Amino acid sequence: MLVLENHDQPKPYDAVRGGQLPPPVGGVVLGGLAGVKHRLSSSVSEHRIAALTETLNYGDAGLKIVIKICQSETGPVQRAACDLLRQRLNSIAREKLQAFVASSSDSEAELDSTEKILKHSSGAVSEKNYDRQMSEALLIFETITQQMQPNLLLLEALVASVEREEFTSELMNLWELLILEIQEPLKELRQAVGSAISAQLRIQWLYNQAESQANQWQQRALLALQKQDENSVRLAVVRQQVQFDQAAELKIDLDYQTVRVENLNRNLLALESKIAQANSKKEILKMQLHFAKVQQQIDFTFSQVNSIFFSP
Repeated sequence: MLVLENHDQPKPYDAVRGGQLPPPVGGVVLGGLAGVKHRLSSSVSEHRIAALTETLNYGDAGLKIVIKICQSETGPVQRAACDLLRQRLNSIAREKLQAFVASSSDSEAELDSTEKILKHSSGAVSEKNYDRQMSEALLIFETITQQMQPNLLLLEALVASVEREEFTSELMNLWELLILEIQEPLKELRQAVGSAISAQLRIQWLYNQAESQANQWQQRALLALQKQDENSVRLAVVRQQVQFDQAAELKIDLDYQTVRVENLNRNLLALESKIAQANSKKEILKMQLHFAKVQQQIDFTFSQVNSIFFSP
C-alpha cells in the first residue's frame, strides 16, 4: 500500500523557525554575528551571557561588541564580558609575546610600503603636485591607521576590562608591547599629517601670490588710466583678470585641502588621546600594584612583630 508523505512534518535536516519563546541557553541560533547580536538584545541575562561566549568567534567585529558591553553596562553581563575579554587577552598575550621574542632575534624587515612612499615624496612641491602630495598623505594615514586597528582594539580591551586584581605580569607585558608596537606607526602618521600641512601651506602661498599679483595689476591699470595709456590699461586689466581667476581656483583648492588637513589633525589627536589614556591607566595600575605589595610587606612585618611581642 502506498503511503503518502506528509510534507508538513519537519525533517531531521530542516531549519526550524523560532516561536515566541526565547531560545534555550545552550541552543544554536542561525544567522552568524547577526544572530548573536539578536541574542545579545534579549532581556534575559543568561541568554546574553551565553551569546557573549560566541561573540569573539567573529574577529574584530565581535571584539568591539564585547568591549562596548564591558564599557557601557553594569551587572552580571558586564562582568561576564570583562572576564571574557581578560581570558582572550591572556591568550593573545602569550602568542604576541612569543612572536615578539622570536622576531626580535631576526634581522629587521624591509621598509614598509608606506615608509617608502614617505621617503620618495619630495619635500618641496611644485605648483602642479601639491594635490598629489596631499592625496599621498591621506592614503598613508588611512593605510597606517588600518594597520594599527588590531593593536588599538586590544589596547581598548585592556583599558575597558583590566583592574588591579586582574593586572597580571602577562597582561602588563602585553600592554607595554602594544604601546611599543604603536610608536613607529604613530610617528609615520605624524609625518603624513606634516606632509599634508606642507601641501596646504604651498596652496596658501600660491593663493596669496595670485591675489597679490592681481592687486598689483589693478594698481598698474589705474596708473595707466591716469596717463590715458589705453593699451597699457587693456593689458593690465587682462593680466589682472587672469590672476583673479587663478586666485579663485586656488581658493577653492585651499578651502578643500584645509578641511582635509583639519580632519587629519582631528583623527591624529583622537588617536594620540586614546593611546595616552591607555598608557595612563597602565601606569596607574602598575602604581597600585606596587603600593599593594608594599602594604603586604608592612602587614607581614606588623604580624611578625605582634607574634613576637604579644603572643602568650
